[in-house]
Amino acid sequence: MRRTVRPQWWDDGQYRGEPVRVHLARHNIAAVFHFLKERGFSWSAIAAATGIGASRVSEIAAGRRVVTDYAVLERIAEGLAIPRHYMGLAIDEPARELRSMEPARSALPGRDLVDPHELLGAVASIAVGSIPNDVQRWLPQAPAMVVPEVVTADDVATVRAVTEFHRRLDATAGGGTCLQSARGYVAWATQLLRSAPIQDTIGNELRGALAELHNLVGWVAHDLGQHDNARRHLVQSLVLARQADTLPLLANTLYRLGRVSLHQNQPADALHLFGLGQLAAQQAHCPASTAILHANTAWAYALLGVDAQVTESLNRARIEIDRVDPDTAPAWTRFALADADAHGISAVVYTALARHPQHRRYAAPAADHALQAVDLRRPEERRSFIFDVISVAAASTLTGDIATASRYAAKAVTLVEDGMRSARVNDRLAAVWQLAAPHAARHDELAELGTRIAALQVA
Repeated sequence: MRRTVRPQWWDDGQYRGEPVRVHLARHNIAAVFHFLKERGFSWSAIAAATGIGASRVSEIAAGRRVVTDYAVLERIAEGLAIPRHYMGLAIDEPARELRSMEPARSALPGRDLVDPHELLGAVASIAVGSIPNDVQRWLPQAPAMVVPEVVTADDVATVRAVTEFHRRLDATAGGGTCLQSARGYVAWATQLLRSAPIQDTIGNELRGALAELHNLVGWVAHDLGQHDNARRHLVQSLVLARQADTLPLLANTLYRLGRVSLHQNQPADALHLFGLGQLAAQQAHCPASTAILHANTAWAYALLGVDAQVTESLNRARIEIDRVDPDTAPAWTRFALADADAHGISAVVYTALARHPQHRRYAAPAADHALQAVDLRRPEERRSFIFDVISVAAASTLTGDIATASRYAAKAVTLVEDGMRSARVNDRLAAVWQLAAPHAARHDELAELGTRIAALQVA
């Protein structure tokens, strides 16, 4: 007998004490399949409905496979009659077109490239509370599509769950694993603002949730080297955060815009952005945000070779961290409260400073901090762990410990080859190779390392 899905299951169903809608928002497909199993569906019946092989359905249900592909999630929603927006899936064709854009494109079709120096003026206006009239020119294009007639707290919860899901995936395996998917979700979620009526409380919550999602999409695009797209989504996050009056999130987004500038070797622009972030963080009375901005300000000064300012900024970051109450710190700042990150950012800063010949003495403390960060990282912080390993390699090269540099660089390459899809990681490996290449003639293991790093750049 063919089993039929009842639409009300997705509205009022429960699995293990939680509403099925919560599992849908989290993309916990294993829970969804077990929920159907309790209602008489076999794995083969679910496979027939969704177009997914029975063995794959069984693997998903057992937790051996996690569903992250947007197209597969669409098939599950369609095959099981799940309302698409319960899973944060766009409802209309324009979102599919947006997702299918080539990842290498740095700007959306028909858009001028973002001039980061010109952008600074618009960002400064938003930071102090005045959104420019022409702000649309800095924002990502959002296609019109069908959205729910009324936005509820459940829709806002779905946006937040989708954001958290992609944040974990990005940290574990890099932006390349989730950018196309995230674009589809943000296209759907942004259009929720067109729904009417939206209660004032729900509207403000929605703007805050959308600001976080655009912030994430911008960061994921940055991780893949798509800096124009990154800036557009981050500016959209700024606008929404300002409208929702969420100052800590405003500080977060200014920090991320500054990091994009740092990656493109624009430390002066980064200092302006970090300064604006400091203003927002101090107005929010958020020492955790302030500490993060001070630490990254130190990085900008390190790139400029100003060691006195590096020392002062790192000291101010430590003072602010000591003032943080972990129970009240915004969720996005908590990574910086861990000892691993304190050592990790110190390693990056001192390595950047030690690249200046007159400041080579900072290479030894850079290596010490990097080794401590490697020892302290948690398994879920996989990309950060790789960055720390790269820091050991870079700092060790600068101290002349080529054996250690070679060992850790090879370890980083192996970790990247094992599924890390991040342009930022590849760029930092390329920077290590710039330092190590002059030693390759005297160290055979470095020559092989150079070949492997070059292959990653091509891939």
